[in-house]
Amino acid sequence: MSLLYQGKTKDVFTRPDGNLEFHFKDDATGYILDGKPVFNSGYDKVVGQIPGKGQISCKFTEYLFKIFEANGIPTDFVAMGPQPNVMIVKPAKLLGVPNKATNFKGSDEIFGLETVFRNEVMGSWWRRYPSQIPGNRLNIVEFYAKGKAGEPDILMVDDALVQLGMMTHQELETTKARTQKIAKIMNDEFLKRGFHLVDGKVEWGRDAKTEEIILIDDLSPDTFRVCEGYELDEQGNCKVNTKCVMTDYRQTSRFVKCANCLDFVEVKDDYKRLIEAKNILSADPAGLKKLADAFHLTV
Repeated sequence: MSLLYQGKTKDVFTRPDGNLEFHFKDDATGYILDGKPVFNSGYDKVVGQIPGKGQISCKFTEYLFKIFEANGIPTDFVAMGPQPNVMIVKPAKLLGVPNKATNFKGSDEIFGLETVFRNEVMGSWWRRYPSQIPGNRLNIVEFYAKGKAGEPDILMVDDALVQLGMMTHQELETTKARTQKIAKIMNDEFLKRGFHLVDGKVEWGRDAKTEEIILIDDLSPDTFRVCEGYELDEQGNCKVNTKCVMTDYRQTSRFVKCANCLDFVEVKDDYKRLIEAKNILSADPAGLKKLADAFHLTV
């Protein structure tokens, strides 16, 4: 085997039989607060490791992808690998767009396509639409183009996907419907175990042989958020949002090294909206273990 790609939470290898192997890692993303890592899958920077996380992520993906296949949603899953943190998948073409503007500085390609399903007002949805009540029910699917590593994903409008040749209008509608079906299946799976599915993201590609658009990559606590201690009203809105959701609007800052001295100086940045839910389980080691135990995936 040879290394094809090295990512934040998994490495990808090519196999002699033409398939690929995902090797899930214990590395976890988040941010540093007071010198200590705060694990949060919504961030892109690796800040530490959670023992056993790689195996749990691999087993979650296997569990969910098998359910999706049984419900008519095609995936790239082939089989589990020789180690409990390894999964074998069939190759797929990413739904990207080549860079046609190479003579223009700042131009770049689009590297892939994801859909995000949102079951409630949270995260970047609230930051974009702050008039909405955090925790209220949503039923939204959004398309995001994957940019270069370290850069934020790009929110796409439906017409742009067709105009750029990423998929046809029929493929767009099919992919959106499949994402909604995935969200419903996952919501039911977590609800019967006492958890509430907040949101999640999945990636799509074309089967290398059939050209059909299929679900690819992984679906683990790195790519979805669930919470406990929730209480929903008849409309599906969270009734305890004022106790668990924290929001703010403040000017952020960062420290940079002084050009003429050895000290660090604080530089003021733009004002930003911030939102956090303290009962999200998939963000830290204790929450990850609780989820794994509920699905009998503990390593």
